[in-house]
Amino acid sequence: MKKISTIFAFVVAMMAFSTSIHAQGMDPQAMIQRQVERMTTELSLSKDQVAKVEPLIEARMKKMMELREQGMEREEMMAEMKKANDAQAEQFKAILTPEQLEKYKTMQSQMRQGGPPRE
Repeated sequence: MKKISTIFAFVVAMMAFSTSIHAQGMDPQAMIQRQVERMTTELSLSKDQVAKVEPLIEARMKKMMELREQGMEREEMMAEMKKANDAQAEQFKAILTPEQLEKYKTMQSQMRQGGPPRE
């Protein structure tokens, strides 16, 4: 009986841990995939563009996770994240067409304001 209750407690703890990670949206690979899929759909990216954009998104996500783990002050972390976002946007200029770049800027603006308009 003691063994069963120990196993039960372990399972409950693991479920709680897993739920909290997913509730916070902290699965970096899933976040990367969602962003790539969204950009592919909304910007009509070619396969070549996707191949160039995906590593940039992965690198930015890695940088974001590192910043979160460093435990810096919120303002400092936000400034560093802005630098990473600006650097990524600069790199996108060489990959995206002018029309796609404008759509990307609109997408970014909408995300900062709480997401795209709902219909």
